[in-house]
Amino acid sequence: MRCAKPRRTMSCIANRYGLLVAAGTGVLLAACATGPKEYESATLSQAQRDHVAAQPPALRSHYQTLYEEGRRNEVLNLMEVGLHAYRNDHFTEARRAFNEARLNIESVYADNEAARRARSRWYEEAEKDFKGEPYERSMVYFYLGLLFLQDGDYGNARASFLGGLLQDAFAEEEQHSADFASLLYLMGWAAQKMGSTQLAEEHFQELQAFRPDAPIPEPRHNVLLVAETGTAPRKLADGVGHYQLVYRRGRGFDDTGAELASGDGWQPLYPIEDVFFQASTRGGRAIDRIVEGQVEFKSDTAEVGANLSDISRNNTLAGLSAAGGGVLAAGYATVTLVSVAAQGLSASSNVRADTRYWASLPDTLHILPLQVAPGEELAVRFVDDDGTPVGAPMQAAVHFDDQGNGLAYISSRQDN
Repeated sequence: MRCAKPRRTMSCIANRYGLLVAAGTGVLLAACATGPKEYESATLSQAQRDHVAAQPPALRSHYQTLYEEGRRNEVLNLMEVGLHAYRNDHFTEARRAFNEARLNIESVYADNEAARRARSRWYEEAEKDFKGEPYERSMVYFYLGLLFLQDGDYGNARASFLGGLLQDAFAEEEQHSADFASLLYLMGWAAQKMGSTQLAEEHFQELQAFRPDAPIPEPRHNVLLVAETGTAPRKLADGVGHYQLVYRRGRGFDDTGAELASGDGWQPLYPIEDVFFQASTRGGRAIDRIVEGQVEFKSDTAEVGANLSDISRNNTLAGLSAAGGGVLAAGYATVTLVSVAAQGLSASSNVRADTRYWASLPDTLHILPLQVAPGEELAVRFVDDDGTPVGAPMQAAVHFDDQGNGLAYISSRQDN
């Protein structure tokens, strides 16, 4: 039987870091039950056509889609532009796209009156602008934070990872616990590299409530290797009338683990985050379905998405999922928060589920802290559940800052 894991509510996070946050909600409603609405592609202006043509080849189709689909899918397409740009080393474009997505997200999910008014208007619309699920919004901050790490801007990197942790706590009908372990780890890494030893220790102590065997970086470690495997969680319409929303793991991939060439062998990277788990749970509670914006949880938490130890053959991660209403992290108090999802739902009572999702996200995130000398190459290979290599090894470039610290990022979907 799995043990209940510690949980972090949004209010706990706010109290812990001295931030003011508000209950947000992402209602997953779209076209009316009579059928999905067809949207015509917008005609690009000359300036937009010129901008598309000026982009690197890997980004042109994504910018074309961004302009054609307009405001309704703007955040989703900015997410896609940003991630494809990042994977193809177009860092200026990646930063610009992710930052624009962040600003759009924060126009709805922020603790101020303007954002509250925006949320109210948003709920009352029958056709919603895409703002993303909690895990998708968190991943925007994840990638922005990696870009700051790459530049050696550790203060902004840590702030970005914290922003992602706060977005993780926003959910459909209430505030849930934040349990994005990769963001906690990266907050600790950023704090350590900016010289805040005590702060780093606090972050890693919090991390150990979720990942007790995570490889805590030592002072000698100057490079963090981040790898991604698999394909994005899927959101599917289900039930009579297709008004229910369900989550399924990504498909079409064999790569579930990542290994680094080390001496005469291969060293496995640590599987820090199951993105599907984040998509299909709220605070560790497994989602059965979402009906008209309301989450219905599974009664048996053993049905939750796959354990990370199953994904990457790491048997020490067996305590991943949590029982409903589990235990809060040490030192935190239980807080009951009022739902905000009821606002405006009566205006759109018969709706189809909104199945838009960030399709280029990975299935699993892996990390490994390293001691790397300038000019040293990092060869990474991806493997399946049996440890059999999937494809040829790839080189992970290290981006060093002026202090000799660095970040290396690699994805099994590098060329997609």
